[in-house]
Amino acid sequence: MPLAPAQAAQVTIQANANVVKALLFTSKQDLDFGTVMPAATGTTTVSMSMAGAISCPASAVCTGAARPAIFNVQGTNKGVIQITVAQSNLVNAFNASTIRFTPTAPTTITLTNSGVPGTDFNIAGSIAIPSTADGTYVGIIEVTADYQ
Repeated sequence: MPLAPAQAAQVTIQANANVVKALLFTSKQDLDFGTVMPAATGTTTVSMSMAGAISCPASAVCTGAARPAIFNVQGTNKGVIQITVAQSNLVNAFNASTIRFTPTAPTTITLTNSGVPGTDFNIAGSIAIPSTADGTYVGIIEVTADYQ
């Protein structure tokens, strides 16, 4: 008896790809705590809200134009972007003393458009100033933005 050829089986599947624009991440404004005269003893903690409002203890004096850092991120509309900011030290170039910076930032932002103009967000934080501090302190703050 002759054998019949085998029947081929066929199944279809669906293929998907979620395509997102590469992120364009830029800095628009540096962070500035203004001028601070700390308390005569101990450590003075000065905080700035993401809106730029300074919180200065009664034992200290805060003056000048304080301002939060402003960043802009562009990518795919409705993309959720995770923001990571590392703690860092501000360093006095004259004597190498440091002041600790602790950031305040959104954990995520949702893009409200694709590409230009992008979405702005602010970063602020606090600094702990010892009574012995004097001079200008400068530091680099590492900020990372990535799709969640």
